[in-house]
Amino acid sequence: MRKNKYTLIILLFLLLKTTAVLSQSKTSETLINNFVKSVFFEKNKADFIAENYIYFEPVINSKYTISDRIKILDKHLKKLNMKKKSLIDSSNYFIVEYKDYKGTKILFDKSTDNIYILISKNNPIMYFYLSNDKIFSFDYIIKGNEGLFITY
Repeated sequence: MRKNKYTLIILLFLLLKTTAVLSQSKTSETLINNFVKSVFFEKNKADFIAENYIYFEPVINSKYTISDRIKILDKHLKKLNMKKKSLIDSSNYFIVEYKDYKGTKILFDKSTDNIYILISKNNPIMYFYLSNDKIFSFDYIIKGNEGLFITY
C-alpha cells in the first residue's frame, strides 16, 4: 500500500511538472506570436511593443534612458519590418522552440532553452531570446560560426 502511495505521488508530480513546462512553452509562443502580429501586421508603435513584449535589462550607470532605448528599438523595428515582412506569410507561420526545430539553424553560444524560432514558408525567419517572460532580443549578429543576440 505504501509503495502505491509513493508511486501515485511521483506520477502526480511528473504530470504537474510536464503541464507547467508545456504551459510555459505555449505562453512564450503566444507572446512571440502577438509580437509578430504587432510588428508586421498591426504596425503598433515602439512604445506599445516595448511595454508589452520587450524586456529591458537594467543597466547600471547607463548613458541611455529607457526612452533612448525605446528610440533605438524603434529604429530596429523599422529595419526589421523592411527586411523580414515579405518573408512572413501572415496565414502560415508558427513559433517553435529552438530545440524542436530539426532544420538548418543558427548556432548560439548561450543555452538554447529560452530561444524560439519564427518559421514561415518552411524557413527560419527570426530567432527570439526570452527572459523574465518577455522578449530579451529578436536580433542577432554572426561572429565566427555563432550567433550573438543584440539587446536594447
